[in-house]
Amino acid sequence: MDLRVCFENMANVTVNDAAMMKHYAQSYLADFGPEWGGFIMLPHTDTRRATMEPAWQVLIRGATPRTEQALLRYLDDNPMAAYYVHVYRNGAGDSQKIH
Repeated sequence: MDLRVCFENMANVTVNDAAMMKHYAQSYLADFGPEWGGFIMLPHTDTRRATMEPAWQVLIRGATPRTEQALLRYLDDNPMAAYYVHVYRNGAGDSQKIH
């Protein structure tokens, strides 16, 4: 399975530099082998701020259930400063929000 990790900025954050965010996200998730995915529009019903602002994303390809659980624990134990983090599990033609 593939996991998509999306970063929704908090109200006071206005980072729009892709190179900086790529470095920040890949460093934050270095143990999970993230692949930079640029930005994506998340449905406002999935976001904390209920806005249609773009969210940065990384992909974790070929994740196992064990990797998924380790990622979710990591996110809960180590929140990313200034961002809400959303995780989607991408399976056979569908996507399910899991965090």
